[in-house]
Amino acid sequence: MYRLMIVDDEPVIVNGLVHLFQENKEFELDVCKAFSSSEALEIAKRTKLDIIVSDIRMPKKNGLQLINEISYYWPSCRIILLTGYSEFEYVHEALRKNVDNYILKTEGIEPVFQAVKQAIGKLEEANRDRIQQERIERQFQIAESFLKQELFERMMNGEEIYALITESRYEEVFTRISLEQPAFLCIGHVSGGDKQQMKESLLSVQRIFDNYIPPTMRFEKLIRDDHTLVWLIQPGEELLSKFQEGETTSEKTIHELVVYMRGILELIQNESEELLNLCVSFGISRNLVNQWNSIHTQYKMLRSMIQSRALLGQDMVIVDIGKTSDAEEALYAGGKMHQEDMKSVVIEQIHRYIDQHLAGDVSLTAIAEEVHFNPSYLSRYYKQATAHNLLEYIQSKKLEGALHLMENTSLKLNEIAMRVGFDSHSYFTTFFKKKMGISPQEYRNSK
Repeated sequence: MYRLMIVDDEPVIVNGLVHLFQENKEFELDVCKAFSSSEALEIAKRTKLDIIVSDIRMPKKNGLQLINEISYYWPSCRIILLTGYSEFEYVHEALRKNVDNYILKTEGIEPVFQAVKQAIGKLEEANRDRIQQERIERQFQIAESFLKQELFERMMNGEEIYALITESRYEEVFTRISLEQPAFLCIGHVSGGDKQQMKESLLSVQRIFDNYIPPTMRFEKLIRDDHTLVWLIQPGEELLSKFQEGETTSEKTIHELVVYMRGILELIQNESEELLNLCVSFGISRNLVNQWNSIHTQYKMLRSMIQSRALLGQDMVIVDIGKTSDAEEALYAGGKMHQEDMKSVVIEQIHRYIDQHLAGDVSLTAIAEEVHFNPSYLSRYYKQATAHNLLEYIQSKKLEGALHLMENTSLKLNEIAMRVGFDSHSYFTTFFKKKMGISPQEYRNSK
């Protein structure tokens, strides 16, 4: 499923386009929206974006400036610009920036639909090219450096990191990672595929990782004898500055970096499943600055977390040590629960999150982060466990919440809309009328 973001400083246009895309059965898109360039950039830092439909003229930062920023995070994102103006300089600049389409708002919705179809076509063509390249690369096995593997193994086995790097034999091996900058241990566990070709499968996942990790991140990699994929990942200074507020690296900065990495790992999981028919789970450590000697402990914790979830049928997870609790891990430990019991626990956790965040972010990405799932896998898991569609469940809870507030409070309708997650009263009215057959005001008047 591709993710489409619509950006405009006019809510009526944004909400109208969101509604039209959701109603159009030709598209299967995860649609999100932003009412300013700054809001769009915040979304880009949290989740992958495939297509953007953006107004070209907005306050503070226009659409042309926005696409420069978006392309930094998601270089393969397709860009469609909307405007009420037809000045030549905008067209020239848009073409220079390799924008896919430039559409006047007066042209109506059909050109927008056609532009998005063309963008999807280009994304699919790029995916086919990438898959073809991966098939070619699978014919070649790249031997890992003996010294690098040896160093990693010794680190994973708990040897003191500062003593290791003083050994002259490792001097060149470890120069890509600085011990003074934020860095993360990431491990991967592969399931599915032919067990006799596991080594080849692991190398293929490793190459997909190489393709998707941006040049703004440095990394070192290893495949362990127990078939665990291991990476040390370090954001470059330029990337770090995009997330920092001031000179210091706060907990908020680290959390936002981990969320950004989750988006990258989601891409790797999706392509591994599509191309290789492999399910890949990932685990991300805490920030390793001043904790380098905890690598062995964090490695064991992450591996245990992933394995315990795999035993309970969870095959595409992204576990973040920083977001797990002792109580949560106790549920998974020691094989105490059966798969069906754990499904009930996870579904309850999903429902609880939706209830508690109904007025805020209940996107697939946000819910997936809460339960340590890949967003696409989350949808499948929920459907298999409940026989219901998760997005439909979220909508039903929004409707249920709105009806409750209408019947039991004197809140204004726009306040009710906000409380159930609608930032536009008109969009709430459209949603409500579609579900109930009458407008919110008509429903309230009937009570």
